[in-house]
Amino acid sequence: MWFHDPAAGTVVLTVLFGVREDRDLEMRFERPDNITISPQGGLVLAEDGDGTSHLVGVTERRRAYALARNDLDDSEFCGPVFSQDGVHLFVNLQQAGLTLAITGPWASPSHEPAG
Repeated sequence: MWFHDPAAGTVVLTVLFGVREDRDLEMRFERPDNITISPQGGLVLAEDGDGTSHLVGVTERRRAYALARNDLDDSEFCGPVFSQDGVHLFVNLQQAGLTLAITGPWASPSHEPAG
């Protein structure tokens, strides 16, 4: 992910996503293509890689973590957006034609554990 600051005329690489495999959790994050800003800070990304589709959170400290995994079918997550009050995260499953509402409580990602 790149951060573009038009006022400063800079573009800075802030989060690098390579292919990540975790055999214990069967996770693989790659090619995020939809993004929203969390009301509590950080980002939520819908990734568009091969295999199982995930929603990936990115903390203010640039740490990626699994937020959700699609175990229903081969649809990818898309269009994540928070409700105006910040209580619900809405996301779509593209091929399945479903819209999901995910509720918190949402903790601030700045309270993430060290390490």
